[in-house]
Amino acid sequence: MVKKLSIVTIKVLLGLALLDKSVSALTLNGHEVDFKKENIDTLTIKTRALDNRHKAIIIKFDKPLDAKIKEKFFREGVSSIIYAGELSYYFYAKESVLNKLDFENYGFLEKTDMRSEYRVKDGGIATFDSSAYQSFNVLFLVELSKSEIESYLLENFVDAIVLKSLPSLREAKLKVAASDVEKLKQLPIIQYMDKSLSLVTVNGKKETRNKTTANNLNLTTLWSNSYNLNGENMDIGVVDGGNVLATHQEFNEDGIRRVINRSNSDVNSHSTHVAGTIAADGDKSRARGMANKSVIYSYGFSEVAFAESILKLYRKDGVLLSNHSYGYSDKIRLGEYDSDAASQDAAVSNNPFLNVFQAAGNDGDVSGYADFGIIKGPGNSKNIFTIGALNINSTSVASLSSAGPVNDGRIKPDLVARGEYINSTSSNSDDSYATMSGTSMATPAATGAAALIMQQYKRTTGRYDIRHDLLKSIMINTAVDKGTVGPDYKAGFGMIDAKAAVDVVKAIKNRNSLVSTDTLSNNTKNRYSFQVTQNTPFKTTISWVDQAANPANSATLVNDLDMILINSDSGKIYYPYTLDKNNPDTKAVTDKPNRVDNIEQIEISNLPKGNYELQITGHQIISPSQDFAIASNIEIFQNSNIGMLRASKLRNFAKVIDRGIL
Repeated sequence: MVKKLSIVTIKVLLGLALLDKSVSALTLNGHEVDFKKENIDTLTIKTRALDNRHKAIIIKFDKPLDAKIKEKFFREGVSSIIYAGELSYYFYAKESVLNKLDFENYGFLEKTDMRSEYRVKDGGIATFDSSAYQSFNVLFLVELSKSEIESYLLENFVDAIVLKSLPSLREAKLKVAASDVEKLKQLPIIQYMDKSLSLVTVNGKKETRNKTTANNLNLTTLWSNSYNLNGENMDIGVVDGGNVLATHQEFNEDGIRRVINRSNSDVNSHSTHVAGTIAADGDKSRARGMANKSVIYSYGFSEVAFAESILKLYRKDGVLLSNHSYGYSDKIRLGEYDSDAASQDAAVSNNPFLNVFQAAGNDGDVSGYADFGIIKGPGNSKNIFTIGALNINSTSVASLSSAGPVNDGRIKPDLVARGEYINSTSSNSDDSYATMSGTSMATPAATGAAALIMQQYKRTTGRYDIRHDLLKSIMINTAVDKGTVGPDYKAGFGMIDAKAAVDVVKAIKNRNSLVSTDTLSNNTKNRYSFQVTQNTPFKTTISWVDQAANPANSATLVNDLDMILINSDSGKIYYPYTLDKNNPDTKAVTDKPNRVDNIEQIEISNLPKGNYELQITGHQIISPSQDFAIASNIEIFQNSNIGMLRASKLRNFAKVIDRGIL
């Protein structure tokens, strides 16, 4: 018989809940927000607004605003409500509207104006050169087309050129006259801005084989007749330094080319090498790619990069899986969650069937970089797979591989694959091969492995596409630990085990599945009861596609789910792994809730037999609800509910339709 939780256990849980009711101070770009009690109508603005009367303020509440409350404010004339972090929200509206709003009945605590220093990180402006124009990534408080931005800048006398606009992500890239940068900072409609940075790829030396990588990832078995997975009918995006050599023998069979170049770039050696690791046919067996029948859609990052390329791949070619083996060249934004990171998160949050694999970076052995916290900007996105590199033997993390954490302590990279001395296709000729090293080489191996997992998911579920959180929970839960026990800031959750992941997917049709999906709202709890009949190793992982965070805020987690495992007989509580950002080389601990990551994992090397309850709680959910996925190494779910996910042919990605860019 299952016993009730002990009084001690209840007191511990209640104490934790009460501690979490405190509201943290809001910090934007290193400045603690100066909340005031004065009336809103005393606040002033120095510049013209979209219609000369709009302004932005920040309101702090003691609980998340639900959809009904937001709708009330919208009906009263508010143009935009954007989450700022720490239970604070940007309100953007006409000043006359803001003066009349009643916040007092909705958990209102404090309010303040939106000051210019809250929009830009320290040094973000001071470090720009004095040339005639400087490029910035800008996040707006409302969706604006390119023409609307141009008109707004003109009305406010800002000398700037709109290079690109992504309205659904509230983002644009502007080229601004040096003399008008300060003026741009003052505009009420701007949430955040940072400098646009140069992008690079990194090459390497020495030789091993793609096939060796496939063996290390436990992937070659998937090529055999018992699985027969080869990436057929899987489309994969490669965003890289230029075009892939489409005529290479490894991408052509019976006159059918499997590389489609979509950019005006020149053929590029790095791009061709990356594409080969994913999709080389195997004319030279040692260079066979992970998914050798897949089709590659190639874009150059000088034309489109990060969120823009992710959306363009889907809009133009229907591509849900993409590889990004490039990053910033400057020693800047180390461990930061910047505008590129936020935009990637927004793209996947709006379209949760997108799966993005991104290189962690190759600064691990570069002079002047620290050992930890050196992954740059976009690699710190929550809703992507950030991939680190293992050494030539896949025994440890390669010295070149950039390590996390994100500045708030979130775990990065997510996973690792072999990245040293990889021999793959070259652009020198149609039958040439070359060797390179880096996280640029590890990432396509991970992407190719994911393609086979996704291919199996389609087979198992009847042509469904796999949602990002489900793919992530499966790949992380089946990964092979590297480095210290548990996750760490160099190897993440470990090395990909493609066969183990595919086997979990195949088990979806079993009566008791190893995976499940579910939904929570704020302050609600889901319980999953199961019995262990003998002592056994136990590992379970939850993942969710989180909302994009405000890059001005130091915290990057928006919706926070908590997972614990309770022994229903004894009342013992098992917590997920957490890491200490202040001591990044120390081992992960399991003594408290995880309030930082949108991936949580509980692992017990020898779980005693008995009755158990896995609890998932919506600790703080800003949105109306939060979907999530769970993967486990033992059967803890009564029935698989994966069939409830929307079939690919019915999927609606309307939110990626951007005006004026694609």
